[in-house]
Amino acid sequence: MVIKAKNLQDAEELLHSGINKVELAYDIGSDDFFRLASRWCDRGARITKGHQHFVVQIKGMAIPPNN
Repeated sequence: MVIKAKNLQDAEELLHSGINKVELAYDIGSDDFFRLASRWCDRGARITKGHQHFVVQIKGMAIPPNN
């Protein structure tokens, strides 16, 4: 099941909460895209282009926030 994020903060919160498949259902800017990619791809995520938006998928266990 894919959960849709409305902005970068929403996407980050969903990924940190353990959701393993998040659709970036908004027009993400290049700076935000590369920030998200560098942060999550280092942790094993894969970003693919869906029909209309990018989809971030994490395999394995959830990564807790670094607060």
